[in-house]
Formats: sequence, structure tokens, C-alpha cells
Amino acid sequence: MTQTIESAQEYLRGAQIDGWLLRDYFDANPIFWNVLGGHANNVTRPCWLFIPADGDPTLLAHGVDAGRFSELWVELGNEIATVTPYSSRASLVSELTSLLSGSSSIAMEYSPEGALPRVGRTDAGSIELIRSLGVEVVSSGNVLQHATERWSPEQLDSHRYAAERLTRIVHNAFDFVSENINWKLTEHDLAEFIRGRFDRLGLTTTDGPAVAVNAHSSDPHYEPQPTGSAVLRRGSWLLIDLWARKKDMPDSMYADITWTAFLGDSPSDEHRRVFDAVISGRDAAVELITSRITSGDPIEGWEADRRARDVISAAGYGDEFIHRLGHSLGQTVHSNAVNLDDWETHDTRNLVPGLGVTVEPGIYIGDFGVRSEIDLYIGDGTVEITTDPQTEIYLIGV
Repeated sequence: MTQTIESAQEYLRGAQIDGWLLRDYFDANPIFWNVLGGHANNVTRPCWLFIPADGDPTLLAHGVDAGRFSELWVELGNEIATVTPYSSRASLVSELTSLLSGSSSIAMEYSPEGALPRVGRTDAGSIELIRSLGVEVVSSGNVLQHATERWSPEQLDSHRYAAERLTRIVHNAFDFVSENINWKLTEHDLAEFIRGRFDRLGLTTTDGPAVAVNAHSSDPHYEPQPTGSAVLRRGSWLLIDLWARKKDMPDSMYADITWTAFLGDSPSDEHRRVFDAVISGRDAAVELITSRITSGDPIEGWEADRRARDVISAAGYGDEFIHRLGHSLGQTVHSNAVNLDDWETHDTRNLVPGLGVTVEPGIYIGDFGVRSEIDLYIGDGTVEITTDPQTEIYLIGV
């Protein structure tokens, strides 16, 4: 956690921001706890963590909760910040006034007009309070990305571990369908098979996978249930989206992939047209990202989304591409760094070394949907495609 704070301070100094002020109340801001590296138990009042551009961090906690943080420091083996207790509302405001004295601008989990929900964790009233102290509040989107979302070499290895096994599992799943097509195999049956493979191959996840047949594949977040799942039949279209990370490694990183298949050897012309449009959009975005990163030019998340969206629109399917191009990856499958998004938001954060993202355009036309999802790791002047890209419709022999 010392490294996290040092990384935050490095960014703050470079951006000429005086500090980073994080606030949490009943887990409204998980970034607060990510920075601390653990979670104190039974914290019942608002708490504030101030990381100045230079100097030691200070944590403001109500007197009834202050001891919980001392216990957390023991658990972590490091005193992350000096704990300053407050009692009343007046004493809190007094402590904040003293803490921020001399600061002209600070970063908080704030996103102008709520544009980036993963960043905008602090309530409007708290922003108003800090502004009333004569301090300019700027978004912490870039500092939190720099300090908490970049992967260590060990975390990159954990992502590669998950990526290789997810690709193996999706092919195992296609083989399982081929071998059991005569047994009224359902979407839920196949999802259970995949979850079993996760366990055997040392992976864990909180939910999923998505296993979707025909019209269900036109629902981007469809997840089969024990009752009501479709049966996989000859001539069916199948989409599988699966995500997981390495088990028994608390700070391992997720991988996340999506493949599509046809049960038989003759997908329709429309299947092929939609699939080709998705692949073209995906590859155009990857080409743009790679070109910018390798040439040392910055690229913002929205630009990659726009490139893929333009390609898919030119193919006639712009109205059917209904979600962002991709999301950041981390210890949660949807993490807090830059998203590839010019649709749901307009993400102006840069793709910087140490980040992982998905690239997953999709077209959903009602009778079926196609999504192709791969993962990228942004290195220092390099881009690594860490998952196998699907290039053709997978034909399942039945």
C-alpha cells in the first residue's frame, strides 16, 4: 500500500493537484478501501483519507471507529495513515478545514455531470462541503487509475494464466456440446459444465458464465437459469461469455472472453455477415490502439469505441451495437480504470502502461446476437493481445 500511495503522489505532483481526498460511508466508495489495501470491520460513520501530493496521509474517522483502523494497520502490518478522530459534525468540518489548508485543488471520486459512474462515488453534498472550504474539486479518475489499477508483473502473469484456461474451457464446452447433442442439453447444463471446469483448472469467479442460444444470444447479459433454459439443437446459434481469475491469489486479475458457434456446418448468410461486421469492428479498434501506443501517441478510451462503431455502422448494423466497446479488467471483472466507451459515456481517460481492457463489439438483431471479446494488456510502448482472437464462426460437429 505504500507503493499505491507513492504512485498516487507521483501522479498528483505531475498533474499539479495538491492532494487526493477519498470519502466512504457504508462501502459507497470501494476505491477508498482499495487504496488502504484492506477493509476495517464495523465502521459505522463517514471516514476520509487525505493523500497530499507531498507528505504523509491522514485518515479522519469518528471516535467510535478510530480503533477499527488501528486494528486494520495491525492486520496489514503497516500503518497506512495517521488516524485523526473527530466527534461532532463541527469537529469534522474543523479537521477538514485544517487538513486542506493551503490546498487549491484536490481530486475526489467525482465525475462532472455523472459521466463516468465508476469514478463518481462521492455524494454531491460532500463535494459541496469541500468546495465551501475554498478548494477546487477535480475528478480522481486519472489518479485512481494510475495508483490502483496498473498491474504488477505477477498480476499480469495471473491474467495470462486465466486467459489460457478460459480459451481451453470454451473449446472444451464446444466439444461437450458435440458429444451430448442427443441428450437435450440445455444452456444451464452447459453453464454448469463450464463452472466445473473453472474449479478443476484453478479459476474462480463471482457469477456467470453467459451461455445463450439463438434469441437469448441477442440479450448481452443473458444468464441461463435451472428452469426455462433453451435446449441446444442442430442448427442453433450459440454464444458463450466466460470470465474468471486465478484461484488462491487474492490480487489476481480477471480474463474475459466471448466466442460464438453454430451447431452444424451451414450457418446462414446473415450469421456470416453479422459475424464479419463484429470481427472487423474489433480488429479496427485493436489496430488503432496498437498504432497509437507503439508510436507513443496518447489514446483515450472513447476513441477506440468510436473506431469500432464507425466500422460496424458502415456495415449497416450501427443501431444494433447497443453497448460500449470494452471495459477495464482488474481484481473485479469490470474494474475502475478507463473503459473503451463513446456510447454509454465519453471516457476521456488515456490507456496507459499497466492496464488491461476488453475489446468486445456486439451486434444483436433479435433472432441472434454476435459478440467477439478479447483482452489487451497495455505495456510500455506495446500492446499484447492476451487471449486468442476468434476469426471464424466455430462450427460444432453434430
